[in-house]
Amino acid sequence: MNLLKKALYTLGFYMFALSFYNCENSNELEVKPREKIKFDFDWKFKKGDFPRADKAVFNDADWETLDLPHDWSMAGPFKKDNPSGNVGAYAPGGIGWYRKKFSLDKTDAGSKINIEFGGVYMNSEVWINGNYLGKRPYGYISFNYDLTPYLNFDADNVLSVRVDNSKEPSARWFTGSGIYRHVWLVKTNALHISRYGVYATTPEVSKEKATVEVKTKVENESNGPEKFVVVNTIYDAGGKVLAQHESTSELLGNKEEEILQQIQVGTPVLWSPENPYLYTLRTEVKRNDEVVDQVETNLGIRSFEFTAENGFSLNGKNIKLKGVNNHSDLGALGAAINDKVLERRLKILKDMGCNAIRTAHNPPSATLLDLCDKMGFMVMDEAFDEWLESWPFGNKKKEGKAKYGYHLYFEEWAEKDLTELIKRDRNHPSIILWSVGNEIPDACFEEGTERLKVLMDIVREHDATRPITCGITHMHLANESGFASQLDVTGYNGGGGSAFMYEKDRETYPERKFLATEVPHTFQTRGVYQSQSWYRGKNPLGGIMKVPDLSNEEVFGEVSKYYSSSYDNSMVRISARDSWRRTRDFPYMAGEFRWTGFDYLGESMFCWPAKLFNFGVIDMCGFPKDTYYFYQSQWTEAPMVHILPHWNWEGKEGVEIPVVAYSNCDSVELFLNGKSLGTKEMGDAMDLMWKVPYTPGTLMAKGIKDGKVVCEKVIVTADRPAKIELLADTDTVNANGQDVVHVEVNIRDKDNNFVPNASNEIKFTLTGEATILAVDNGDPKSEESFIGDTRKAFNGKCIIIVKTTKKQGEFTIKAESEGLKMATVSAKSI
Repeated sequence: MNLLKKALYTLGFYMFALSFYNCENSNELEVKPREKIKFDFDWKFKKGDFPRADKAVFNDADWETLDLPHDWSMAGPFKKDNPSGNVGAYAPGGIGWYRKKFSLDKTDAGSKINIEFGGVYMNSEVWINGNYLGKRPYGYISFNYDLTPYLNFDADNVLSVRVDNSKEPSARWFTGSGIYRHVWLVKTNALHISRYGVYATTPEVSKEKATVEVKTKVENESNGPEKFVVVNTIYDAGGKVLAQHESTSELLGNKEEEILQQIQVGTPVLWSPENPYLYTLRTEVKRNDEVVDQVETNLGIRSFEFTAENGFSLNGKNIKLKGVNNHSDLGALGAAINDKVLERRLKILKDMGCNAIRTAHNPPSATLLDLCDKMGFMVMDEAFDEWLESWPFGNKKKEGKAKYGYHLYFEEWAEKDLTELIKRDRNHPSIILWSVGNEIPDACFEEGTERLKVLMDIVREHDATRPITCGITHMHLANESGFASQLDVTGYNGGGGSAFMYEKDRETYPERKFLATEVPHTFQTRGVYQSQSWYRGKNPLGGIMKVPDLSNEEVFGEVSKYYSSSYDNSMVRISARDSWRRTRDFPYMAGEFRWTGFDYLGESMFCWPAKLFNFGVIDMCGFPKDTYYFYQSQWTEAPMVHILPHWNWEGKEGVEIPVVAYSNCDSVELFLNGKSLGTKEMGDAMDLMWKVPYTPGTLMAKGIKDGKVVCEKVIVTADRPAKIELLADTDTVNANGQDVVHVEVNIRDKDNNFVPNASNEIKFTLTGEATILAVDNGDPKSEESFIGDTRKAFNGKCIIIVKTTKKQGEFTIKAESEGLKMATVSAKSI
């Protein structure tokens, strides 16, 4: 071949290759820019250890097929001798394996494909087609792996996950076991926005305008250079374009770049708990005018400030944080996240007047933060419950707070886990505080102060727009070590008497910013009453604010030690009323997060058979206790009045019953069987009390404002149980295999009055396109399973949670009990 022919041949070959490359590129651009696919369905699961289950070829035919999120601990058995003990609700742990078979289209061959786990408890290891991807010890953190190098596009793929929760206790509460949060498969092009690559802040906010600063990190994972345009567009809640910014750039192969843009928004609608207005920030990467990647981010425009003088301000308005602590379990569902169950819980808190949530004591689910953005809750986002040290009672030792807890992983993993948390969550407008720990024993030592500096530097590297705090118990020791003063906002937990140190510390540390991060701790069981105070007594590290008894002798007789009085008189050192009064009246206090919003599994004070204790103002079913209405009276403005106790006290005729009213009205008038027992002024009181000689009948409270009756509460003495009432929280749900209906079950008498002491066993039958997800009654010492079709009523109530299938259609729940009129309720799945 002569040189001319050879040159022409070579030129022709390269032109053909170039045209082929352009064709491939063109096909790639026709693919959807980014796909995020929910990967929750059709997993295989088996408890136990199976050494070859990581292989692509493995016989899992006899394994259970299930959907995620999943918590195998809830299947039990709950046993007294389970190593999780009372702190872990006596739940089983162990080792479990998950496997999922899936296929990919050949058009995906040019994509980058990642798997994202929202949370796996704990010590998860992941394989794809037999190839080991990695291990993540911390059970509360999200993580991802790149599957791309190991995928098949002409055969099935197998994802294998080993979960090891065999060493317990690994925390100071119930943790659950398994892949308990959502899983996502994410497909992008080689030129794409990095994971957590969009970072939006609002450095300047006023009523007239806001500056939105957007940092976009772009990766080019191809071998050649790429020219591209980054476009950031802000849309209002109705989808109207408000502002846009474009930047052109070029990246060499296997490089990344962060692009900074500033966008102005005129007369912004400011995000707040009262009006959680969300804009949409759409970030696009374009090549040759085609979108190759796109990410949408909820954007809330707001400003806030903590000060030593005036506590907390949002959008220039001084307000109090009216918050609750919440563990991540969902009661009868255990750790397994269900979006609708979580949303219902937040609605109940919203109705109480709650405006803030502390994620006690670990990284929350992304679902929770999305809901807080949309529903208007401010969030204290917490990373860890322990670092290294143990409590400073005796010899100093690095054994943490739980035998197999996070102290075993802190030195290797703390930076990685904290970085993941901050980068994942920093775009949420709901988050106003980062917390690097809770009741950390390290705070009592100089070494802990040095560890705190390191963690605070990590937080500020990835987000410097929010202050950093830590919930501190034994504040006197944290003051001595310098730990407490190093924080941006100092968090006071009630333990060790820290709740009584506000005034003294205010004088000693006048520049300190104060927040009650875990105060008060009070106990109450729904429908249980004691007129004599019960509390933990004074300890060497702090004081107590005693609550007066409501009677000279106990009115109601003895109750089980597993139960607590629903009068606000069962407490750890300070009552709900005294705690809120101090928070309300000290202007420098930013607010408080009470312990807790909901009852949660674990930390049972009196051990087996109790799987929980009564810390919540709402029980595990979501039924409010009486103290819920105390907070509603202090935290809401719509007129309300609530009275307690119930009025079924057979055998106590003539005995004086303490009747307590909570209200946000000017005054309350109480009636018994139509006769007025007098009007009492609220004034600065946080409750009102009448001593009423018991007579069966009707007890009525009327709330009076500006001289007019604006609300009332009626309680009637009930006859014996006669019928079942079913109340569904919705009649229409999505046929997506995950949506739920909560059905509240009430026992009523023949005249339809609620029977407050009923304990009838209910049998549930479900027909149609749904399954029973869980049953519960809120009884702390019940030994009944959460999984099944029967449940006893506890103090007149229980609940059944029903989950849809993926088929459309109607379904019906029937409830039966011997001697009671049955009931049914139906819903439609669309």
